[in-house]
Amino acid sequence: MRNGPTNPLLTDFTRVLLELRWGDMDAYGHVNNVTQMQLLEEARVRALGSPTQSRDAVAVPGAHGAAEVVSGLPMPEVFGAASATTELLVAAHTVEYRSPISYRPGPIAVDLVVSEVKPASVTIGYVVCEPDGSRVFTVAETVIAFVDTTTGRPRRLTEEEIAGLSEVVREPVRLRSRR
Repeated sequence: MRNGPTNPLLTDFTRVLLELRWGDMDAYGHVNNVTQMQLLEEARVRALGSPTQSRDAVAVPGAHGAAEVVSGLPMPEVFGAASATTELLVAAHTVEYRSPISYRPGPIAVDLVVSEVKPASVTIGYVVCEPDGSRVFTVAETVIAFVDTTTGRPRRLTEEEIAGLSEVVREPVRLRSRR
């Protein structure tokens, strides 16, 4: 029996719980596709570190500060550590919307995996679901390119970055388009 969060499509993952805002809904009464991309971005930043960490304000933990919303498989903070010299740019998105997300007062779960580490990029997989794993809303992947801020050209990941990320590589999310 598995302890901790469950997901019908993943077995070993990092979970980020995110609160929806009333303004995230569109005229049809569900979370808009653009807002879903923002949820994926927020989950990625929370799990892997801010791509602007070297310039970010300091988080204050505690009851009135930053809430702990990340659980499951610990991710190396490679993105945050690289932020002083590297831009982490989205090179590609693949998104499958499986069910509309309605507004709710509680959180939505965004479960992440690092599914591929290449010399100059990392692929992140996501499953957006109910926190109890009972319903999948969205399955997606993002390819993040590492770009040198001085030259503006893609850069290779360092040996330390590859080692850290390789430790958490898991099976890719199951996209229907891959069948």
